[in-house]
Amino acid sequence: MAGKRQAALVVAVPAAALAALSTQTWATGRANDVLSHGTTSVTGTEAMPAVIGLGIVAVAALVALMTGGPVIRAVSAVLLVLASLGALVLALLVVLRPTQVVGDAVARELARTTAPEAVGSSTALAWVAVAVAVLLVAGAALAASWSRGWGGLSARYERGARPAAGPRGEVRSTWDDLTDGQDPTMSDRPPEE
Repeated sequence: MAGKRQAALVVAVPAAALAALSTQTWATGRANDVLSHGTTSVTGTEAMPAVIGLGIVAVAALVALMTGGPVIRAVSAVLLVLASLGALVLALLVVLRPTQVVGDAVARELARTTAPEAVGSSTALAWVAVAVAVLLVAGAALAASWSRGWGGLSARYERGARPAAGPRGEVRSTWDDLTDGQDPTMSDRPPEE
């Protein structure tokens, strides 16, 4: 079983790479419209803005996975895998439908509600983004499976036992015992024989 550092690497590195790749051109093409001139280039964030959001969700789920208790880890593992799968699906949609991506970009540029006829192709960087998204899904699945044996944060972050309550339900402290004339260190001594 791998540790938290390996899990951080297999999730955070592909998520960061996918975020960087989404700023690059994923599709290019031309629209058959008199108002559209020249080649249209569409970045990953223009085509599918949710890719970066899902990458951020994956990293946030990873942090919760590494720091939470058993229930938080279970929920975070599911969220991590689903966010990674969502990013992969969105990247695949761009690669498999570049003509529609170009048409939609031209429609947004011309403030139209319908996309004009267009021709388009996906770029090599779009295919690299799909490969990175596959790595993200694999890393998320690995991190989710590794997390079953993890503990939460160390004991210093755990909530301690609740102090005794006073006669009206208020929480009493050591200072309250001293005020009442009781020595709080007496309770820590071993019984005398």
